[in-house]
Amino acid sequence: MATEILGGALSKIGQYLVEATVHQVCFLFRFKSNIESLMNEDKNLRLALDRVQLQVNRAKRNAEDIEKDVQKWLDEVSDIITAVQKVEGEIQAERTCLSGLCPNLAWRYRLSRKAEKMTSKLLNLVNRGKFDRVGHIPPGIELFPSNDFVQFESTKSTFDQIIEAMKDNKINMVGIYGMGGVGKTTMAKEVAKKVLELGIFKEVVFAAVSQNPNVRNIQGQIADSLGLKLDEESDAGRARRLMKRLTDEKQILIILDDVWARLDLNMIGVPLGDGCGILVTTRRKQVCHSMGCESPIPLNALVEKEGLVFFKRNACIGDELPTLNDLAKEVARECKGLPLAIVTIGSALKGKAIDEWNVVLKKMKNSKFVNVEDVDADIYALLKLSYDYLKGDETKLCFLLCSLYPEDYEIPLGDLVIYGKGLGLFEDANTIEEARSQLRVTINHLKASCLLLDGGNEELVKMHDIVRDVALWIASKEKKFFSKAGLGLKQWPKDKGLEQYAGISLMANELEVLPVSLPCPKLEILLLDCSSWAEVEVSDQFFVEMKALKVVHLRRGVMSVKSLQFLTNLRSLCLHYCRLKDISSIGTLSRLEILSLRGCFFDELAKELGELGELRQLDLRGCRLLRRIPANVIRSLYQLEELYIGKYSFRTWDVEGTGAETSNASLYELNSLSHLTMLSLSIQDKRFPKDFTFPKLIRYHISVLPSDSRGFDSSYFSETGSHGHIEIRGSQLTSFNAFKEVWHTLQTLEVSDCNALTCLFTVSLARSLVLLEILSVENCSSMKHIVVADNDMPVREGSHIVLPKLTKLVLSELPNFMGFYEGSYYSTWPSLQELMVYECRNTSPSFTVFEPPGKNKKFEMFYHSN
Repeated sequence: MATEILGGALSKIGQYLVEATVHQVCFLFRFKSNIESLMNEDKNLRLALDRVQLQVNRAKRNAEDIEKDVQKWLDEVSDIITAVQKVEGEIQAERTCLSGLCPNLAWRYRLSRKAEKMTSKLLNLVNRGKFDRVGHIPPGIELFPSNDFVQFESTKSTFDQIIEAMKDNKINMVGIYGMGGVGKTTMAKEVAKKVLELGIFKEVVFAAVSQNPNVRNIQGQIADSLGLKLDEESDAGRARRLMKRLTDEKQILIILDDVWARLDLNMIGVPLGDGCGILVTTRRKQVCHSMGCESPIPLNALVEKEGLVFFKRNACIGDELPTLNDLAKEVARECKGLPLAIVTIGSALKGKAIDEWNVVLKKMKNSKFVNVEDVDADIYALLKLSYDYLKGDETKLCFLLCSLYPEDYEIPLGDLVIYGKGLGLFEDANTIEEARSQLRVTINHLKASCLLLDGGNEELVKMHDIVRDVALWIASKEKKFFSKAGLGLKQWPKDKGLEQYAGISLMANELEVLPVSLPCPKLEILLLDCSSWAEVEVSDQFFVEMKALKVVHLRRGVMSVKSLQFLTNLRSLCLHYCRLKDISSIGTLSRLEILSLRGCFFDELAKELGELGELRQLDLRGCRLLRRIPANVIRSLYQLEELYIGKYSFRTWDVEGTGAETSNASLYELNSLSHLTMLSLSIQDKRFPKDFTFPKLIRYHISVLPSDSRGFDSSYFSETGSHGHIEIRGSQLTSFNAFKEVWHTLQTLEVSDCNALTCLFTVSLARSLVLLEILSVENCSSMKHIVVADNDMPVREGSHIVLPKLTKLVLSELPNFMGFYEGSYYSTWPSLQELMVYECRNTSPSFTVFEPPGKNKKFEMFYHSN
């Protein structure tokens, strides 16, 4: 009996062993297919990563906190991609070692099994990487800042009516109407804050509609606020997706600001009811009725007493000067109780002498505009008066240039520098950087005059729609500017008399056809946007009769630069996302100072570009097809101050710097540019010269990457802020001597997959890192210390190193890491907010930080692998 039982058991065990053996052997037979599946899913994951990273970058630029599940996903993706790269490395090493003649079966079995498990993880990550929202506004940051809101008795009554209507479950749509400049947008933003505070709604979405509504733009604004990506091509498809998302949300308020005519909510994708409330602001009461607002709420001007109080606050005057107070009463009365007029005139008169007050008062009483629909005619006169009191023609022209952008547009300061420099502003600025400084002063003055508003970040500004209307009116009369920006035009405008204008703006349109030629002999600045889907040909004769042009900004055209050869006065040329058939004629533009070919399609930079002796800024970012920059072209641009190439453009720098006729540009040419202060470029690791040293720079973003790098571009390069960023990935560099001239301005250093490095800095170098804010070192197998002693200096007991600006430190997957410092050095990091130490197996748990974590600090330490 026992023998039978034992025999049955052994038989069963044998069966299991055979099955297990067959299963294991299958890994050998599936080696090739498992590796191919792994590589395919790796590609899919990288595509998903690109998409999510773009959303994350945008969220960070909006000062949002990244959702925890998104950050966890990104961390997992980073780990698995690194693991896949190691597998690729193993395969390549095995092929090289054995030449594929004698496969290592044990190695194949192990790697095949590992690949199968990793493929499963990749699939899981791809499926999880479909986020509707990647970030949220952190506590303490106001979604709707409304510093301009001052509550008086008259505005409080309106405010209370709106809040009561919001509380009423039977009312789904509330309308506010009032004349332009009365403060409807400011009121709406204050209402948004209050309903969130009271819990009437859990979320608020804001969309500027404007006089010429664009359905896709409105949909985009709402989707951005929700963290929703709309991939659908048609407006109807986007509307359905948006409708579903908003219907799924509960207690959400949608503010539609500055509505001029009935808006079809279904066409946009906005539901009415079911927990979705709508607040409409408009200048016209009939718009409220046409959209279904049962009891529109008027927002009236301030009464005289309130207007005086508000005016005195903006003009910064007290009660101690009777004469000035008497004048203030009269000036405030002329502002007609309109907050926009009160703010602009009050700011203009701040600190001015009594004589100037009298002059302004007289002009206010005598200057009137007529026939201005939906806007009190006086406000035009008042805003024009604020414009007249701007100091200097440069400030006035800068203000008028802002009006050439579409309504509610966030205007990049970088553009204003390019346009202003081309038109002859900032003539006393010796460099582009000095021009930027002068622009910032001008912009601050315009903000202080309440003629410009803050944008989404420090490099953007906005214009109130009424201020823009006045600016356009002034520009058309004084500067002869013509603007039809942001109207969605597909055909060239049929307006007559274009030949009289000095400026034409048709930006943010979808022009499908351009005239063969444009007779505009007085034209100095031309801003055009062609269709994003049709290939719009730019005729070789298009610019022939525009010889006065100084600034050209053209997006998405198909052209030959030969068509520009007649523009001998051209100083700023921006061709963005254009298909360039021939650029050899670029050398004829001898006065050109700024050339931007961002995102253009061409494969070789013309050697004639080297003839541009006045060129100060060259932008080649996003030129993905660019494979050759002829040797000595960059060296010839001896006035060049700023060179932007970025990651996704030219990377095949010549290694030796021979300067041969057929060779590419070399990094050595940069050292011939004595005026260079700004640099953004990427270089393949194998093409990095061993003895090269970058010149001294103010701002830079330098990437050293593997030759086959498929990495995503997560950089955000600031042209106006101070920024030094170095990224080194997959490099065989053993030292950072090439960067010794830029350490003192370095703010961010990212090092990963650099297995030849044992340390980053010597003590003397570390002490020069006074601006370093972010330091990240990941997956460097030989890294032992971050800071080591100088070769010629003994380690002194208790030596002190301060990194005063360091806010974030990441040390990850450093298997031989022993400590931040070699020897007995210690450091204080007074600004440290985030410390993350992962998978540093040899690091002692006594690794310490000399500042205790505060409530806003994030310290994570995981020394050992599970």
